[in-house]
Amino acid sequence: MPIRTRSVAAAAATAALTAALFTAGAASATAAPTAPTACKDVHAASDRQAVQCIGQIKLRAEKAMRKAAVAEESYHQAQAASKDAADTAEALRLAADHAEQVATKSRIRAAAVTSTLARGGGTVGQTTEVLLSGEGAGKVLYNLSRVSALTEDTTQLAVDAKRDSDTAAALQAQAGEAADRAAVSAHSAQAAYSTAKKTAQEAVELVEQTETKQQREEAARAAAAARAAAASASNGSGGSSGSGSGSTGGSASSGGSSLAVSGNASTAARVLAFARAQIGEPYVFGAAGPGSWDCSGLTMMAFQSAGIGIGGHGATVQYTTARARGLLVPYSQAQPGDLLFWGLGGDKYHVAIYSGGGNMIEAPRPGAFVREVPVRTGDLNGMVARFTG
Repeated sequence: MPIRTRSVAAAAATAALTAALFTAGAASATAAPTAPTACKDVHAASDRQAVQCIGQIKLRAEKAMRKAAVAEESYHQAQAASKDAADTAEALRLAADHAEQVATKSRIRAAAVTSTLARGGGTVGQTTEVLLSGEGAGKVLYNLSRVSALTEDTTQLAVDAKRDSDTAAALQAQAGEAADRAAVSAHSAQAAYSTAKKTAQEAVELVEQTETKQQREEAARAAAAARAAAASASNGSGGSSGSGSGSTGGSASSGGSSLAVSGNASTAARVLAFARAQIGEPYVFGAAGPGSWDCSGLTMMAFQSAGIGIGGHGATVQYTTARARGLLVPYSQAQPGDLLFWGLGGDKYHVAIYSGGGNMIEAPRPGAFVREVPVRTGDLNGMVARFTG
């Protein structure tokens, strides 16, 4: 398996990890090869020793990949929560601004009425004016009634102004709290992303190191066999020099299944055509193209290419969207273009597109590439999503 170029930072992190863990020396030439202690010291082990550990290393890597997938899904959900909190904060800020404008108008109205009363002197010498007015008490009493009405209006305006000011202050406080929640959520999302990425990279590096040693060991055995065959032939032992049958070229049968002619055939065909066009492109956390993908980024954009929204970026949100729309059907009835989900509880940690014939197209994990492979049944959810109609 070719080893892809990795970043200096990832290599440094792996070197630090392996320096602490890998301490065993190479086995002596005469002693029978022994497996590295707990199969953790693969870096320092001989090629032959490492080969004995390949099964255990891959098993541990699969568990690490599953944890990484769960962490990535948590990252997508944290991103969505952060966006929701930010939207809430913005809405509350707008409401607070509006409430402050209303409160300002209320204060201006109250101040204007109070100023009018002060200029009119409505409350000064009113009894004397009633007694001494040459125009009679009727007009003065009428003026007094107007002053009383204005005073009541002023009181109500003051109450309204205080209420509106209190409302604005409360909304501003809520906006601040929502903004704080958005910041915390965004920080949590970034932390989940970083942890998942580091865990996955280390697991991939260890698998690649072990597989490299396995390849060298197989090459050494093949070379030894070739030398033995050549020596045997030169000694006249004849016999057809059995050409080494160890060709490991596995045929990755993608099982190019033809779509059944049905109402959803053309839509499913567009979805699958988009997904197949990305085969060979790398998996990258949080990526939704072009050129790199994570599992739900690939499915989201494949359906978007056919004009279908499936809820957003994240396996869980795509599953819950299908469930809310009544689009879940049993896996036994799966058709090309359906979405497959992994995770038996509430949260789903992986999603792929069923391509027919027991195969699927997926962006599998860090260090791997978009591919079409047989469906894995471990943790496979019993329901699939049919967004194609």
